[in-house]
Amino acid sequence: MKIAVISDIHGNLPAFEAVMKDINIKKADKIICLGDILGKGPNVKEVIDICKKECEIVIKGNWDDGFYYNYIILNQEQENKINDKLLWYINNIGSEIIEYLGSLPHSTEFYLSGKLIRLFHAHPKNFNRYFPDSPIEKRLELFDYSNGSIIKKSADVAIYADIHSAYMQIIQNKFLLNVGSVGNPLDITQSSYIMLEGEENNNDSSFGVQFIRVPYDIEKAVEMAKESDVPDLDGYISELRTAVYFHRN
Repeated sequence: MKIAVISDIHGNLPAFEAVMKDINIKKADKIICLGDILGKGPNVKEVIDICKKECEIVIKGNWDDGFYYNYIILNQEQENKINDKLLWYINNIGSEIIEYLGSLPHSTEFYLSGKLIRLFHAHPKNFNRYFPDSPIEKRLELFDYSNGSIIKKSADVAIYADIHSAYMQIIQNKFLLNVGSVGNPLDITQSSYIMLEGEENNNDSSFGVQFIRVPYDIEKAVEMAKESDVPDLDGYISELRTAVYFHRN
């Protein structure tokens, strides 16, 4: 079985289309998305339509969760508590999509080649952000089970996203993987995803992980962002072209 894991599409349609084309060429059996479908790019509706059609599971990211929270505030007629950036997305996306994002699960888990694999956006219990050089005790938290986990045991393979930089570490005989970002990579200027390979319900079969980078038309994504007048345009364009985080005020 081949399972493609994607994340952090952030409304970047050209990047997502390139990744989906590559996944189809490699003939994945299923696709799992680890969230942050919306912002920083403009094409959230199109991206979500593809996710709903093609992904077996979609996990909630911190952006998805944050926009849903602010949508609730807006419905309580507290518009003055929402900044213009958030309001732009809420007004352009619409309530149906925001409510869909709010309904997404925090994590998912399954066995592959005898290994318990748990996937989530940033942290199994919250949205804390940890990096490859975070203290070892923090990275070990990423193997914990989630509040909604059915299997109450530590994962053999923990897969997360959030930091937009792909990596793999082996810690105490466990695999820690970060899938990177489809639409807003901050390591190199190519979309990132991973492909898992193994067998369901077979403890003796091989297990594989492939990190895949996909080039896409960055300037097309830039033009689409300009045409939509997406918030924080300069920062978004800078990140697309350089894969370096743009420090905002």
